[in-house]
Amino acid sequence: MLDAPGYAACAVLLALSLTDLRARRLPNPLVAAFGVLYAVHAWSVATPWTVLVQHIATAFAGFALGACLHAAGRLGGGDVKLASALLLWVGAHGAMPMFVLVSLAGLVVALVGLAVDRFVPALPFARLWSARRGVPYGVALAIGGWCALLPRTWLPG
Repeated sequence: MLDAPGYAACAVLLALSLTDLRARRLPNPLVAAFGVLYAVHAWSVATPWTVLVQHIATAFAGFALGACLHAAGRLGGGDVKLASALLLWVGAHGAMPMFVLVSLAGLVVALVGLAVDRFVPALPFARLWSARRGVPYGVALAIGGWCALLPRTWLPG
């Protein structure tokens, strides 16, 4: 069962995905709010310190890897921060399944962008999804986050 911070985190993910669609940016205050909501959640369910430390270590490791990808020009800075915040929520045990879901969602988002550019570029929503503006990977990260947070049957733990 998801608690109030979890539902709030899902709402923040929705705001992040809509912002990424519109502006191809993930605002730091929203990403920070998503991370802070994990701290509220961890406190509200009395998460053991050992689990908390493991989740924080996983998030730091993910940030380090993401920073390397960002430095190589392969991933946006906001995407790195959001992925790290997602890792804070799922921990090491949920990282791989979550990233499989994020990757599948990213593929769908990219294909939608390409299809929009090819078949319906004149429609009003086409600019939001256009792959010419880049792939809004925050949408894929949000989908992976929703799968991790909402139906806990998608991921272990």
